[in-house]
Amino acid sequence: MRKAIKPVILVFFLLTGISRMAYAQITDIIDLQKSLISFSDDFAKSLPFNASLGLNWSDAYIGKFFPSLLPHFGVGNSIGFTSAKLPAVKTLAKYLGYTIPNEADTLIFPAYIVEGRLGGIFYPIDMGIKFGFMPYNKFPNNKVSIYSLLAGADVRYALLDGKTNILVPNVSLGFGINYMKGGLEGSAQTSQTINFGIGSIKLENPGVAIDWDCFSLDFKAQISKSFILLTPYMGIGASYAFASASYSVNANVTANGSTIDQSYINMINFLLDNLGLGNIGISQSGISSTRKNSDFNYRIFGGCSFNLLVLKLDLTGLYSIVDSNYGFSLGVRFQI
Repeated sequence: MRKAIKPVILVFFLLTGISRMAYAQITDIIDLQKSLISFSDDFAKSLPFNASLGLNWSDAYIGKFFPSLLPHFGVGNSIGFTSAKLPAVKTLAKYLGYTIPNEADTLIFPAYIVEGRLGGIFYPIDMGIKFGFMPYNKFPNNKVSIYSLLAGADVRYALLDGKTNILVPNVSLGFGINYMKGGLEGSAQTSQTINFGIGSIKLENPGVAIDWDCFSLDFKAQISKSFILLTPYMGIGASYAFASASYSVNANVTANGSTIDQSYINMINFLLDNLGLGNIGISQSGISSTRKNSDFNYRIFGGCSFNLLVLKLDLTGLYSIVDSNYGFSLGVRFQI
């Protein structure tokens, strides 16, 4: 038994020594994983803010579909954007071979949304649904493309019904669910080398993707009041998001000039585990890593619609209380 224990102790001290040496030397592989963790943490806060675009109609309550002299419903579309302060994305992009336009710490996430809302039957509620998709579009003068998908639905209950009582405003409480998915995709112009202390990984002309997705539960309160041609409104919202962020690289992977083998893969993941940075999926054809997170986001929103009979033009501004991000949307809809 003692003879068996000695090799185990020897391996333990050898690995511990390598780990200490590597911790003192490696930078790239640690920064790569740390930037993914920071990227995920930031996204868990900012994604529900972006997912809140759409269905921010000026009327806090549109009225009943039945019974009603006019069946209340509406359809339309909106375009807009939200900002996201993501300093970690620059570090992540650097090690994966991206060039972020203007080296910005703040990214702008655009959205195009088709939306509809239907008044309730007997009860003072209305229900909304939205969907938006933007296919891959390249940044100007850059090889990086971005895409996004957004879908959601909500239900609002009228605490005050300004549709049937013109002396009071519309005041509603709402609950909704949102799903958002997006990513960056491109290719590096040159091969990338990622150091891990006792060696290095080389990615030969990699094709790179950074992806994110988010499912969020959304709560909001809104007040509005119509004055013939104008309907000003404001509200507050809170979202809880379940988010994930990942990167993946498709490339011929070599370690110290030779095809990477399992011993190098085990060593890299052992070092990262000791540092609490998780694992990287590594093979001869690429590397990848994913990080999951969840967090709250709080926002305020408001604006005004210009009303022309059954047509409404909505202008909405949004502000994220958690991280000082901002957003804006412009919508046009048919509503009765």
